Amino acid sequence: MSIKVAKYTFGSWLRKGIAGRIITVDNLGNGASSGTLRSEVNIEVKVNDQVELKDFQLLGPGDIIGINPAMVVRTEPLNWISNFEPNYLPFIEFYDEDFLWRYTPAKANGDKLRPWLSLIVLKDEQQPGTGEFTFNESKLPLASVTVKSANNLPPANQIWAWSHVHVNEGHDSTTEFEAFLKTLNDLDNPNSDQIISRLMCPRKLDSNTAYRAFLVPAFETGRLSGLGLENTSIDAQQASWNNTSNNIEFPVYYHWFFRTGENQDFESLVKILEPRIMDSRLGIRDMDGSAPGFGMTEATDIGQTTTLNIIGLEGALKAPTTVSEPKQLDIGKPFFNELQSILNFPETLKNASNTVSDPVVSPPIYGQNHALTNQIDTDKSSWLHELNKDPRNRVAAGFGTNVVQKDQEKYVADAWKQVESVKKANIKIKLIAFAMNVSYVIKTKFTSKLTPGQSLLFLSPLLKKVKGSPTTLSYQLEDSLLPAAAVSSTLRRILRPRGPFFRKIAVANPGFTHTGLLTDINEGKITAAPPKIIPVGLPTVDEKLNSIPAKNHNPILIWILNHLLICLLLVLAAIFIFGVITGAWYACIIAAVITIGAYFKLLKMKASPLNPKDLNNPEVMAETLEHLPEQPEFIFRESNPLIVETNNGDTEVTTENQETTTDAEGLAYQFVSIFTPGSNGKDSVEAANFRAAAIDLNYREAIKNPEKTFSRFDIDNAHLKLQEAIDPRKVFPKMLASFVIYTFNKKWLFNFENLVPAMAYPDMPEPMYEKLRDISSELLIPNLKLIPQNTISLLVTNPEFIESYMVGLNHEFGKELLWREYPTDKRGSYFRQFWDVKGIITNHNNLDENQLKEEFKDIQPIDKWYSNSALGTHPKRKAPDGEQVVLVIRGELLKKYPNTIIYAQKAHIFKDASGVIDATKQPIINPVATTTEMASEIKFPMFKAEINPDIKFFGFDLTVPQSKGKDEPTIESDDWGWYFIIQQIPGEPRFGMDINYEKSGDKVSWDDLSWDKYSPQNGFINIDVKPNSDFKPAAPETVDDWGQNSARMGHILYQKPVMIAIHAKEMLKSI
Repeated sequence: MSIKVAKYTFGSWLRKGIAGRIITVDNLGNGASSGTLRSEVNIEVKVNDQVELKDFQLLGPGDIIGINPAMVVRTEPLNWISNFEPNYLPFIEFYDEDFLWRYTPAKANGDKLRPWLSLIVLKDEQQPGTGEFTFNESKLPLASVTVKSANNLPPANQIWAWSHVHVNEGHDSTTEFEAFLKTLNDLDNPNSDQIISRLMCPRKLDSNTAYRAFLVPAFETGRLSGLGLENTSIDAQQASWNNTSNNIEFPVYYHWFFRTGENQDFESLVKILEPRIMDSRLGIRDMDGSAPGFGMTEATDIGQTTTLNIIGLEGALKAPTTVSEPKQLDIGKPFFNELQSILNFPETLKNASNTVSDPVVSPPIYGQNHALTNQIDTDKSSWLHELNKDPRNRVAAGFGTNVVQKDQEKYVADAWKQVESVKKANIKIKLIAFAMNVSYVIKTKFTSKLTPGQSLLFLSPLLKKVKGSPTTLSYQLEDSLLPAAAVSSTLRRILRPRGPFFRKIAVANPGFTHTGLLTDINEGKITAAPPKIIPVGLPTVDEKLNSIPAKNHNPILIWILNHLLICLLLVLAAIFIFGVITGAWYACIIAAVITIGAYFKLLKMKASPLNPKDLNNPEVMAETLEHLPEQPEFIFRESNPLIVETNNGDTEVTTENQETTTDAEGLAYQFVSIFTPGSNGKDSVEAANFRAAAIDLNYREAIKNPEKTFSRFDIDNAHLKLQEAIDPRKVFPKMLASFVIYTFNKKWLFNFENLVPAMAYPDMPEPMYEKLRDISSELLIPNLKLIPQNTISLLVTNPEFIESYMVGLNHEFGKELLWREYPTDKRGSYFRQFWDVKGIITNHNNLDENQLKEEFKDIQPIDKWYSNSALGTHPKRKAPDGEQVVLVIRGELLKKYPNTIIYAQKAHIFKDASGVIDATKQPIINPVATTTEMASEIKFPMFKAEINPDIKFFGFDLTVPQSKGKDEPTIESDDWGWYFIIQQIPGEPRFGMDINYEKSGDKVSWDDLSWDKYSPQNGFINIDVKPNSDFKPAAPETVDDWGQNSARMGHILYQKPVMIAIHAKEMLKSI
């Protein structure tokens, strides 16, 4: 398959917990066993140190009188489905993977184990008294069903074959599958949702028949218990029915109703679809133009046609071979001059002198409001003129007029609902526009005349919100000579011109102003407070440290250490004199070197009890701590620690308790000493830690913050920035842009001239092809009857028709809105959605809802169409220029399976398993595994449409040449065209057989098994009866796989999703 789907793994049975220790082997319903009501397990029990084997009985079917319906995750078919495929098997699925075998009173017989439940499917009454059962829903403890004949039940000794475990993963080996099953016992198992259990009914269903499915106990003990009967003497493994008894009553755990349809499934319906080339008459029909009306004397002789005055009216879709009638317009025909004269008459009359300005009724010029023109020129070929001069396009626009007139009440009501938001927006716009104009007057007459200093004072509350480039003005003020208090509201109030404090200052200094004060402070002429002066005689830390006497040291030694440089010079002078006298210069040089080394060594030890002042110098202290001698006996002593350490290894911990007094209320202390000796005379561990911490602390304290410097505040720059920030013509439009949601670029509003009430353009999102179709499908696609039943083919879009129709819709609705006094200028594009995109839209670019809707509109806004652009060239979606291909399918397939996956995939040259190419064989499609591959290889429909009851259309962004590819490709790089693919939706497994035998590949496989290759026994699949002898699956599969176990039967009957691929050339051969 082209798109990879999930792989499944089937297991015959699954048990968890203590049930895996049951000893009794399942007899599979063949004869009696030695068991009783319940199964038993032997478990070792330890009692008073004695180990004994104890027999325990497990819950079995006889202990169950109902199940939780929430355990059921799916039934096939669903309840009250009325068209179930009769070639499929009904089944029920349970969330717990071991549920079907949880209460089975035996262990597996090889790879076979019966479930404790069974699914039976019985015919319901077509007429009174004709059903196969009697259902008693009111019976207690459970509802019951009585089966009239045992022939309507599957073989009791084969129910093990119809239950299996289903895993939503592929496992290539038994070991891998077993490893997966082991993970199910984990508490945080991530695979719990990947596995279920399934129970099937092997009955062959009849077509068009009502059935009811019942979930009943498979063992007799469970049947009797559910009916409220005694079951104590019953063999635990006895089946709940045999195939000889009639009128057997079963308790019902779960049930549902369904009805089969015709003997058709997806595969049979898709196989009868036939690729066909569409008749060239599809999409066009004759239109008589001999009497155009409105007083026109000229018939629609507009070009060379097969029949005079008969022109071809096309639809939104047409066959690729459809030829327009006429192919080209002959502008020289008298019809065009007369049409132009009539259409332009109102404007001609208006422009004439001495005429009354009363309105004139004439045929409309479709799109004239959007194009801002009231006349047409038949000599021009741009969209407005092409639409209005060609009667075929005018008819399409008239269809749009007809649709609006027919449903005008609905559309106007929808428009008024949408305009409520526009009204609210316009109220905001008007209020903001009023505020803007009032503020602009205030700015012009007051704030714009403020001096820079006055602006700073008056607008100071805005300093934190206005950038002075690149930081805010408030931040710049903090780093300036001008304190924030100078422009604060408090100081402004104190220095208000008419205040008492200002009047006192004015008496002393008549020229004083607040702005002048700011300037003087900013220039450093004055300060807010006098400089701080340290009082004379105030003691300092350094002075106090210098006055601390050295304890127990010779004063001479202290003097030497405090004057090392003088002592160094004296010693070096003495050595020099000694050398001069004795001539022993080598000895003198050695002595000098030793002396200098001792000097630098002593410098590093200046911070010591000999130099108390250095205790306040963290950098010197850090260096001193680094060079202090090792402390191997250092003990760390801690008072009342939160956590008391214990002796550990070489660490010694001692505690000492002390009290301040013997009084009971005295304070008690606990001192803890910790000592870990160092090795070879090195620091103890505590000393090393303390030394490292102390050095790090002193180095951190040695870091000095640079003194903050203050500069002048740029008052002129602040003035410009503040004046710009309060400009109403910039502020209010931006405010509006944040209040109101617009679909256009909000920057357009930043121009104050655009701050005017908005015109309301309602958006009608429904696909407008439906309205045209509902009037008549022949308006949408003329000659629709030429599409035969069970057809798949390709059509093309007719963009000229679609745009003409959409212009007609918008033109007429604009007039209707004006008539209803709706706020509009008639230039809105209210209808822009022609095709249906529901269920098609994929949000690849993370767009919001409005952007996504806009992305998939069919046409651009009409008022944005270029005046010189051609009709049919204004698509909104990204699509190739011209006509797009549309896949049409007519038949029962999509009617019965509406969720079918349909897409196009690129074709490639044939390659065999070895990679050898062969251009003579049918092209192939490559498997797709990644998003990148999907983007380049696959195209999904861009839009869809349907005509009831059985015609579906799917549009692709492909043209006819792109779909076909090269006519005769020969090499790998040639264009091999595209396949159009119909694929059954994967993800919902089904089981059964094909309706009719048809080999799906070169080899026969179990997937080809059909009901005409198998003979049911009494209406049931019987594992003892293999398929017909002429059905032989190819290796590695073999007919002996039949009936081996339930997992194998699940694999054999599993119906793979069906897919067919049809190349575009098969539907476009003659093009």
